[in-house]
Amino acid sequence: MKKPKSYKWQKNDGTGTMSRHLRSEHGLGPEGEEGSSGGGQAQLHGYASDMPGAGRFIIADELPYSFGESVNYEYFNRVALQPQYRRVPRNTLKCRTQQSYYAYRGYLMEMFRTYDGRVSLTSDTWTSTYGEPFVCVTAHWIDNDWLLQKRIICFEAMEEAHNGFNIKSRIVSCCKNFHLVDKIFSISLDNATANTSAMQFLKDDPSIKLVLDEYGLRKKVIALDTPTRWNSTYKLLHDAIAYRDVLTDMYNESRATDGQFITNDHWSLAKIVHDVLETFDNATHIFSYVYEPNIHTVILECIKIICTIKQTSLANPGVAVKRLLDNMKVKWCAYFTEFPPIYAIAAILDPGVKLEGLTNLLTFYYQQLDVQFDVPYYVNNCKRILERLCEEYGAVIQPQPVGSSMGASRFGILGPVLKKSRPDGSGSSSSSSSSSNIGVGEYLTYQFETEENFHIIEWWKNHSSKFPVLARIAKDIFAIPASTIASEFAFSAGRRVLDEKRSRLSSESIEMC
Repeated sequence: MKKPKSYKWQKNDGTGTMSRHLRSEHGLGPEGEEGSSGGGQAQLHGYASDMPGAGRFIIADELPYSFGESVNYEYFNRVALQPQYRRVPRNTLKCRTQQSYYAYRGYLMEMFRTYDGRVSLTSDTWTSTYGEPFVCVTAHWIDNDWLLQKRIICFEAMEEAHNGFNIKSRIVSCCKNFHLVDKIFSISLDNATANTSAMQFLKDDPSIKLVLDEYGLRKKVIALDTPTRWNSTYKLLHDAIAYRDVLTDMYNESRATDGQFITNDHWSLAKIVHDVLETFDNATHIFSYVYEPNIHTVILECIKIICTIKQTSLANPGVAVKRLLDNMKVKWCAYFTEFPPIYAIAAILDPGVKLEGLTNLLTFYYQQLDVQFDVPYYVNNCKRILERLCEEYGAVIQPQPVGSSMGASRFGILGPVLKKSRPDGSGSSSSSSSSSNIGVGEYLTYQFETEENFHIIEWWKNHSSKFPVLARIAKDIFAIPASTIASEFAFSAGRRVLDEKRSRLSSESIEMC
């Protein structure tokens, strides 16, 4: 260890003593001079590429590699942060970015290889501004801390034809790379023809094992009809109504010659449509969550929408309103006459709904829809699927159920519907003594309590010791997204990255960004 040196300050001394000390003891020289390899701890970075997280900074903020060569950014750093900062060559910065990307990609691969749960996927296709097709695959899962996670595991350019088989091949290849072939719980695609074909190819591929497909669950589709875009119509009307007087005066003034004016009747009709579509827009926002579970809310939100349509139709018997709402109802029935069982199973796993609540909700739903449907058979079929899932999961986890409670006050106007046929506050009395079904039976007889600030993931996390089998199933099911919005987010980022100034980026660079 070097003996400490004493420095004496005199009135006329400059900074030479400090400079010599920095050079000899810490290996730091004046600006522009290379320092020695001294053993001091003080370190100054001459390049941004040497700083921890430089690659992540470029990727996260969607910056071009030429950002490090910016003269203005160099000036800012040297004046405000680090006098020794120097511009970074784009190739050096790209190298650091690739290192960060491949390091995290390797971490994800190893994490999925050892992950003992199931992963749900969403996938979609996109064509860039320059006509280049891309496919995106996003993985959704709940980690060991019961936090909902989302990661893009594939964002690749497709040089081959944009058809179902090739989309399937890209998804399978991605699953193999990330060790997900035997861990897929569900795959969500939109209702485009190529995606529908890809789903069928996936079902026929022997290398992919879909858990939900084994139990007869058809593919899940939540899709907006592009030509109509009900939620876009709502936003248009919402803004227009706020400027009602201005728009009326402008339009009527421009059409004074032909006598076609906007009247109060027109605005009254617009307000009716606005109020109907507001419920739909709220549901769209809930279905767009990517870091909050939403699969269990699908049936509830659909019931709210159809109730609004029915109530508005009864309250406004006018011909124009009736024709509009009848057309909406026909369009709705084309998608939601029967819910995929996974939505019902997710609702059963909601402690505020369970079996009795689901039966009451669906009965009410089909009454509002004026459609004949065998609700008891459908609900019992969903229960049987849940019991079969318990058999598979129970082979690994032994259930040890204990009692507690949960309420249904958070459901608003649907609360009375849920409480029907449940005056004592309990769920279904059915149970099974078999080891495979005991978790379902115990859970369905679990006592409710009133709880406004309810978070379903927290509830299952806190009760995982009481219902270990069902908690594990819930962990996998609640990771399923209600829409393919995660892929749409990736495409929005792709549009920002692949702009007119970076049109020559390779597909590898785009995937990293």
